[in-house]
Amino acid sequence: MNIIERIDFTHENNPDDKIGHGTFVCGVIASQKECLGLAPDANIYIFKVFTKNQVSYTSWFLDAFNYAIMKKIDVLNLSIGGPDFMDMAFVRKVREVTSKRIIMVSGIGNDGPLYGTLNNPADQLDVIGVGGLGSDDKIAKFSSRGMTTWELPFGYGRVKPDIVTYATNVVGSQRNGSCRTLSGTSVASPIVAGAITLLLSSLSKAEKRRMNPASIKQILMASADRIEDANMFEQGFGKLNLIKAYKYLKNYKTQVSAIPSYVDLTECPYFWPYCTQPMYYSGMPVVINVTIVNPIKVSGKIQSPPKWYPSRKTNGGFLKFNFAYPTVLWPWSGYLSIGITVDSLASEFEGIVDGLVRFKVHSESNDLLNEINLYVKAKIIPTPSRKQRILWDQFHNLRYPSGYFPRDDLKMRNDPLDWNGDHVNI
Repeated sequence: MNIIERIDFTHENNPDDKIGHGTFVCGVIASQKECLGLAPDANIYIFKVFTKNQVSYTSWFLDAFNYAIMKKIDVLNLSIGGPDFMDMAFVRKVREVTSKRIIMVSGIGNDGPLYGTLNNPADQLDVIGVGGLGSDDKIAKFSSRGMTTWELPFGYGRVKPDIVTYATNVVGSQRNGSCRTLSGTSVASPIVAGAITLLLSSLSKAEKRRMNPASIKQILMASADRIEDANMFEQGFGKLNLIKAYKYLKNYKTQVSAIPSYVDLTECPYFWPYCTQPMYYSGMPVVINVTIVNPIKVSGKIQSPPKWYPSRKTNGGFLKFNFAYPTVLWPWSGYLSIGITVDSLASEFEGIVDGLVRFKVHSESNDLLNEINLYVKAKIIPTPSRKQRILWDQFHNLRYPSGYFPRDDLKMRNDPLDWNGDHVNI
C-alpha cells in the first residue's frame, strides 16, 4: 500500500495494529498484493483511534478528524459505530468534516435483524451509511436496519442505510501479509470507500473539485441495483454497482434530490411498513421523513413551504399534508418531514390518490433555485369501525433504549449493553 502517514491518536504512542481489523480494512481499500484492494494506487493515511484493548475516546476521534481536515483528505472510511448520536461533540465534528468536502463512509452496524439498530456516524444525513449483503445477494441477517432513531419520540426516522454491498466472507489483508476473510459492515464500508476512491481517480482536477459528499452520494445511489425482496430500511437505494456508477459519474449533472426519490405507500416490499396498511379518515397520520441532498452548496434552505399538486382534482383534496423542515440545510443535506392524513370527505371513498409535493431549494451564495417534484401515491379505504382497528406503536417496536445502558447481568462481557429494553429497572 502507498502509506503516506500513520498516526496514533491514543495514549499508546504506537501506530501498529495489534488487532488486525484496521489492517484488513486498509487492504480492502488499497492492498497491492494477493488480496488486491479496489484502489491500489491510492495514498493512505492511517489514524489509530483504538487501543489494543479496543478502547477509544471521543477526544481521540476529534483529534483525528481535525488532522484529516488539515490534510485535506478526499475520502474518510470509518469502520466503527455505536449508539452515541447524542455525543454532540462527535456529531458536530463529523458535520464539520463533511462540510470541508471530505467524503465520509461508515458501516451501518451489525445489530440486525432488528429494526432501528443503526450505528452512528453512518446514520447521519451527511455520511454515506453502508449496509451488508450476503454472498446470495440478500441482506445479511446481522446488517443493522433503519429507520433512524434520532427523531423519536418527537419526529419520524429517516431512510438508512444509503447503500449496501458484500459484507460476508470478504477477502482482505492480514497483519502477516497474507489474506483472510472477515464479515460485517466494517468490511462493507471500505468496499464503498475504495469504490469512491477509484471513481475519483478517473476525474481531472477540475472535475474532482466539483465533487462533494452530496454529489458522490447521489452518484452511488442513482446507479445502485434495487434488491427486489428487501425494503428501503434494509437496503437504502440498493446494491453498489461500480460500473454503472462510473457511467453515471461521466454524465453527472449537479441537482438537488430527495431520499427516497418518490413515496409510493402502496409499493411492497420496498415501502414496508407503509405499504401494509391503506389510509382512511380518522386514522393515524402517516409521516415520512425525506432526506434532501444538495450538492450545489454546503448550505441552503427550502425557499417556501412545499405544496401538494394532485393528479386528479376530483379526489386530490382527499389527502391533507403538513410539512416541517429546518431553517438551514447543512452540511450538503437536510430533511423534509411530510405528515399525511385523510380528509373527512373521503370517509366513504375507496381508491388511489396520487400527485406531486413540490418545493424549491435555494443554495446560499448562489441564486440558483432547484425545484423538487416528489411523487406521492396512497390508497384510501372507507373508514373501518373501531373494533376492526389495531394501534401499532412504532416507537416501542424499535430498539429501546438507544444509549449506553448496562445489562442487569454484568457477566455478559461480549454484549454488555441493554439493546432490547430487558433491564430489570426499565
